Amino acid sequence: MGSGASVIIAMPLFLYLALMTLLCVNVGTKTSWKVGWLMAAGSVFMPLALFVAFLIP
Repeated sequence: MGSGASVIIAMPLFLYLALMTLLCVNVGTKTSWKVGWLMAAGSVFMPLALFVAFLIP
């Protein structure tokens, strides 16, 4: 059993990822899909990678 710290960290992360995904899709529709993917690479995948690295013991 854990202390619940992963839940405290995971919930804001998932909310952030959902909002940033919608923002990247919106940017991609207004400009081009390449700009949307470029923005998603920095703003969505980097925090997700840091969270996964935090979970690895």
